[in-house]
Amino acid sequence: MTTFRPRAVRAAAAVLLPLTAVALVGCSAAAQTAPRAAAVPTASARATPSATPTQTPTPTPTATSAPLSAAQQRQVTYALTYWKNYNSSVYGNDNPNGGDCANFVSQTLIQRGWKMNSTWYNHGQGAMSSAWAYVPSMLDYFQANASSLGLQELGMTNRSQYAVGDVVMFWWKNADGSYSSGPDHVQVIDKITNTNGQIKVEMASHNDDVEYRDLDNEITVEHPGAKFVVWHLTRDSNS
Repeated sequence: MTTFRPRAVRAAAAVLLPLTAVALVGCSAAAQTAPRAAAVPTASARATPSATPTQTPTPTPTATSAPLSAAQQRQVTYALTYWKNYNSSVYGNDNPNGGDCANFVSQTLIQRGWKMNSTWYNHGQGAMSSAWAYVPSMLDYFQANASSLGLQELGMTNRSQYAVGDVVMFWWKNADGSYSSGPDHVQVIDKITNTNGQIKVEMASHNDDVEYRDLDNEITVEHPGAKFVVWHLTRDSNS
């Protein structure tokens, strides 16, 4: 710390001017230099800055979710009810045939407002159409009938357009870097959260049986390099 020396004044008696302490950033008030004489107020005296800097509060991240329609809420409620406890008495369990993921997603679409037809149906164990219960066939059915089903295909970069109830189909990356011609898995979006522009997508699924499966974690940690498409429901009915 630098101490300023008082200047001599030509007068009959010398008067000592006050010394002004200079505060350093980070120093406490007790560490500042005290004046060597009684303080005499002058117009040129400098104010001692505060030793405690003013800090701007860090804003708390705000997480928001779009309100759900009654149809979306029915679909989500069903998914969260049966993601672990299968509704096998009504729709059977297709795990013995390779997996129940498509069967489960189709069930949630019924709750959304879809109706069975001659191509997409489930009449119980062992009586499911491939478009209902087999993911590659479900993809073919969606692609061939997207307009009439009220579906819009969205890519991996269209996250701001995803909505709760949309269907997500995945292709896992093989060890040699290739991908299967048909999708390996399907899930349904049951939660979307926007935190200061960062959109988090979570899904419900069978095998693995999960209620809130994080999309980003799935394509980077669980299945690194996985690709996916999202089938966005533009309406609640498929007809």
